Amino acid sequence: MPKLNRIVVLILVLTLLAACGQEPEPEPTPIPPPPEPIVEMPTQNPAELCAQQTFISGDPGFPIVFCDNFEDPAMVMMPIGGDENKWGEITLDTYNGKYTARVEVKRDNVLTLSVPNVDVRDFAFQVEGRLASHSGHPYHSWGLFFKMDMEEGSYYYFMVDNNQYYYFQLIRGDRQTNLITGRYTEDLNPLDEGNTITVIGQGDTYSFYINDEYQEEFSDNRLVTGGVGIYSEMREGTILDWEFDNIVVSTP
Repeated sequence: MPKLNRIVVLILVLTLLAACGQEPEPEPTPIPPPPEPIVEMPTQNPAELCAQQTFISGDPGFPIVFCDNFEDPAMVMMPIGGDENKWGEITLDTYNGKYTARVEVKRDNVLTLSVPNVDVRDFAFQVEGRLASHSGHPYHSWGLFFKMDMEEGSYYYFMVDNNQYYYFQLIRGDRQTNLITGRYTEDLNPLDEGNTITVIGQGDTYSFYINDEYQEEFSDNRLVTGGVGIYSEMREGTILDWEFDNIVVSTP
């Protein structure tokens, strides 16, 4: 029996030595978790964002079809650039979140800046405007035109001036009809402090607001549809720097 014990011991020793000589099995490499899926957040159209942030005086609840707050120069929809002719020189641009118009006037004339691709019947139209600087003739004015037919040269316009008066006029070719003539209002700020003008058109009746304050309404059925935009009467020898913001149009 002693001999058998030695053999068992020898086998045990050899087994331990063999185990010690083996390389340890490598630990399994952990499998990384799958990457988190990239969820693209929907980007909001600047016009939609502008519309959400805009309050229209006397809002009739029409859907907004045009809105520009000029916060993103790459998304500006109003005309940009310059032009010069016998009437004057104009430069249209954006600066610091504003739509700017610099005009050097050679002869008495009017400035019209059309909102692109908008034709209205019933509508709400609102613009903020400020005369940033001026020189030359002391009289200044600006406002909104609407239902313009370029071929016929016909349109309405509602305008305010630096004497705190507002006007409503009809233009048909070379003929001008005074619908509201020189109505004084204390709701109008000096033009260099800025004002918000709003026109609501429903059927043949037009309601006018200045700085969110209702002024009056007027009915006239001679023009039915047409374009909208910014309007200003300018005097010879004047240099004007206009700033406009939050141009918004809504229609049914």
